[in-house]
Amino acid sequence: MRTATEGNRIKSASDRRKRRKRRVDPGPPEMLELELTGIAAGGKAIGRAPDGRMVFVSYAIPGEQVIAEVTETCSQYLEARTIRVLKPSLFRIEPRCQYFGQCGGCQLQHVEYAEQLRMKTQIVQEQLIRIGRFHNEENGVLRAAIGMENPWNYRNHMRFTVWRDGQVGLMRQGTRRLLRIDKCEIACEQVNQALDNVQEATTGTQQLSVRIGQNTGEFLIQPQLTWRDTSKKPPVESGQKTLTEMLLGRRYQISAAAFFQVNTIQAERLVEHVIQKVKEVNACIVVDAYAGVGVFASHLAAHVDRVLAIEESSSAATDAVVNLAGLSNVEWVTARVEDVLPGRDPLPDVVIIDPPRRGLQPEVIEALVASLARRVIYVSCDPATLARDLRRLVDGGFELVEVQPIDMFPHTQHIECVATLDRVPVI
Repeated sequence: MRTATEGNRIKSASDRRKRRKRRVDPGPPEMLELELTGIAAGGKAIGRAPDGRMVFVSYAIPGEQVIAEVTETCSQYLEARTIRVLKPSLFRIEPRCQYFGQCGGCQLQHVEYAEQLRMKTQIVQEQLIRIGRFHNEENGVLRAAIGMENPWNYRNHMRFTVWRDGQVGLMRQGTRRLLRIDKCEIACEQVNQALDNVQEATTGTQQLSVRIGQNTGEFLIQPQLTWRDTSKKPPVESGQKTLTEMLLGRRYQISAAAFFQVNTIQAERLVEHVIQKVKEVNACIVVDAYAGVGVFASHLAAHVDRVLAIEESSSAATDAVVNLAGLSNVEWVTARVEDVLPGRDPLPDVVIIDPPRRGLQPEVIEALVASLARRVIYVSCDPATLARDLRRLVDGGFELVEVQPIDMFPHTQHIECVATLDRVPVI
């Protein structure tokens, strides 16, 4: 005899089946002919639907006229995808990658690289105005994005999905289906070589991480792989716990779980820019907040009297012990920045902050405002949270001196910036 609960469960399942049967065919997707007038965060072009709603269109360029398929409908805006280009931009080019538009890793391969840099600079400017409430006249602080001489084969770290039959690739955009990848055009050649070695050769894992030291030749493949053909020698070693990379002549240990920039060439430019901004104010004491494996701290040790490095990641802290060995003027603290920075004595001259994408916690903003630091250098991978936090810091007594985009991720929507703020003197 069924219980009431069981009866309700069966009735509920039956009702769901009936609803599925009664579901009305939504019909063909809505198509819009659009004139595209701007660029938005995420690298999408902007147009207007006939009803006035804003439309964000992927794989398009401002100035183009396109036919776009609506992929998502919201009350205030629409998301769409370019189906046909009626009037192409002068900056439109043929994408280099055969998977472009399918894997979703790159959003801008259809745009000339110089124009990508201009578009990314414009996106930062619009975020500063819209979210940061900085006026047009204040945007003289924004510099043009620093690009790469060769914006291909730069990525030293890739994460792949492994299918049951051993095929390796990425998830097809907007689905849970695998897209087999035999070569990634933005991955460095060593990553592609490792990908070729493991394609259809491994079993027993669903995820695969490949990391390369571009300046050392070392590699790290996780997890420890099991091979389908055990009669042959493994095509590549795997299961390494760490690798070593060099930046600007210094050697760094990087654990599998630790954060490290995926673009080695641009990471060196980023470090050089931060060092320059510290040296400009003749700093004696510097705080390196969200210090990672100690890259900024180790390079700054030769230029200042003392560095305090703060990082909560235990894996990064393990690497930092190795990376900062012999630097007697660097103090390392494994803790949350918001727990250490407030009330820190002695007071720093400069604070470098390189937080996660979500930006700064309110406690960190408050600590920076109260610290009396003469300069704050903010490294950000998200222009929106950067603009939000810059407004809070300026309202707290800082002046925005410069925002320098550095293109760490060519052909993608992602934008890295280094913002410099100085304390407004009290008269």
